[in-house]
Amino acid sequence: MLKKILKLDGAQELTKNELKAVKGGVTEVCARALASGQAILKNGAPCPPEYPLAGGGCCFAD
Repeated sequence: MLKKILKLDGAQELTKNELKAVKGGVTEVCARALASGQAILKNGAPCPPEYPLAGGGCCFAD
């Protein structure tokens, strides 16, 4: 998967120090749910009623 991402125009692999500086993000489960439309990003706000389950930085649908 990393090779596919790095093939994107302008993408570059982060150094170890850059990786350590990254804060936040989402879990792999959250990322998959976002891609399939089963979740939305939480962004620090409460989850809306249509996405009541929170976890890993996302709000999930029932």
